[in-house]
Amino acid sequence: MTNRDKVIRGEDWYGKVLDRADYAGTLFVDCDFTELQSSGANFSKCVFRNVKFNVSTHTEGAFDGCRFESCSFFDSTFAGCRLTGSSFVNSSLVPLKVTGGNWSYVSLVRADLSTADFTGVSLAEADFTEANLTKASLRNCQLSNAEWAGARLRGTDLRGSELGELSMDYVQFRGAVIDVAQAMTIAEALGAVIR
Repeated sequence: MTNRDKVIRGEDWYGKVLDRADYAGTLFVDCDFTELQSSGANFSKCVFRNVKFNVSTHTEGAFDGCRFESCSFFDSTFAGCRLTGSSFVNSSLVPLKVTGGNWSYVSLVRADLSTADFTGVSLAEADFTEANLTKASLRNCQLSNAEWAGARLRGTDLRGSELGELSMDYVQFRGAVIDVAQAMTIAEALGAVIR
């Protein structure tokens, strides 16, 4: 049986340590990954359904093209991981800490990311449509061509992040924390003519 045909259901991996394990293409259902620690693990193209990632730590891992359905990420950490093209559906993502890595093209539509902490992460073309980023931190991130329609950015710390071309339509931006260079980008997005 290849990983692409594999289903792991109801497993309790509480506190398990995974070093360079390969689970690419696996379907995980009703599993407990609480306090799991993974390093260099490959979970690309996996589906996680009702999986608890609470207080788990993932370092230099690959989660490309994954789908997370009704998962819990309470106090979980991702450091230097790749999640390009992954999607989060009906998942609890707070509080979440992400440092470094590539989350480009990730779908976080309607996600609650309030108080989440992203530092130095590539989020190019990420989809934050109707996401709640209230008091989240997106410091020194690559956010070019991200989709923000209906997103709530009240009190969001965006300092040092590359915003690229920005559309401010239907974005709740009041109270967001920005730097001087970003102020110019945002002013132009709001239609101001800077001379």
